[in-house]
Amino acid sequence: MICPGCEARITRKERVGGRCVRCGRRYALDPWSDGPGMHDVRIRRCVERATGNARLRITLTQLWYASRSSNPFSEASVPRGVRAWVRWAVALPLSAALVAGAVVARGALGTVAAWLVPVVLVLAAALRHRPGRQAFALVQPSENAFRALMHGAWATTYGGLPGGVVDERRAAGTTAARRAAEGRSGPPEVVILCTEPVVARFLRENGLPKRPHTLLVTKATDRIGGTDGPGRVREALELLAGQRAGLPVVVLHDADASGAVLAPALRAAHPGRAVVDAGLRPGTAARNPRAVRRYSAGSGYDAELLRTVAGLPEHEAARLAEGWWWPAAAVPPPVLAEAVTKAVEHAVTAPAPRPDRPGSPLSEGFLTWPEAVGQPPRGASRTPGPHHQHDRST
Repeated sequence: MICPGCEARITRKERVGGRCVRCGRRYALDPWSDGPGMHDVRIRRCVERATGNARLRITLTQLWYASRSSNPFSEASVPRGVRAWVRWAVALPLSAALVAGAVVARGALGTVAAWLVPVVLVLAAALRHRPGRQAFALVQPSENAFRALMHGAWATTYGGLPGGVVDERRAAGTTAARRAAEGRSGPPEVVILCTEPVVARFLRENGLPKRPHTLLVTKATDRIGGTDGPGRVREALELLAGQRAGLPVVVLHDADASGAVLAPALRAAHPGRAVVDAGLRPGTAARNPRAVRRYSAGSGYDAELLRTVAGLPEHEAARLAEGWWWPAAAVPPPVLAEAVTKAVEHAVTAPAPRPDRPGSPLSEGFLTWPEAVGQPPRGASRTPGPHHQHDRST
């Protein structure tokens, strides 16, 4: 690894007691003990990229996604083959019968019986049982392990988290409160409805967007073992019901089942309100190899409902219904900040939809993984209202 003090490439033997033997300075992380990619220089580079060279403040969860070493996943598989006791219970008696037939029979019949013996045994061996496997997706290191490293070894060595990084699980500081208050100065021009508390904390820390706004956040739900997707949509509808009529709404959500139906549900409940779907699109995320993929068993929705209400293609609807999702918090923070700003400006400046036409064109796809910040998002598409039945691939 590279020593953060002298920037020399040091071997394991040159790392003794958390110090570099060349310069004598301490370091926080060691990839040998803390996992691949977990060393100080790489974490600092991840912080620089994620904060846009100190322009932004990010959360610890966002840094975890940015500094992940791998994101292995596997689709579910069904059981294949035949169990061993069944195979050999059939193959062995049949082989014995064929051997006896080859001895008793004469001529061509005996030859055929003799040749069938190895065929039966080879087939029995080839049809070995392969148990079914559940789908899974991991982020390495795990979130708990990464948090332990940052609050443990890193904080001990450097006196706290990296500059510009805040732990969203802890109370916001005075800076974040001041920036959030600046966003509430004056009458709100837009409502931001966010289903991801990590993204909401990121917006507060950076005072985004700059226009006066109201930020509504649904409660965090534990996705382990499934998530209450319909409950999240109901909560969003209840939160928006208390807002002033006519204010445009920008919706920020993960690429998951509840996020897919959220904007259509809001348009159906508030036909005269402009609803901009600025959430992460499942099609765009699934096609991007850099997007972080997660899985939780079950989504609370079936594929048919997702196809009908959200207008998703069949393969996307089936994937989301199974429990696959892509977190918006894993989007590079500079890209996320730019996408939110563009979505808000679009919502404020675009004309409000007619009440008799809930399927407004105010549904640009803003949140993607572009090659570089500043480039227009690729794969942007329009999300049709609930009355549309045509395909919407992103």
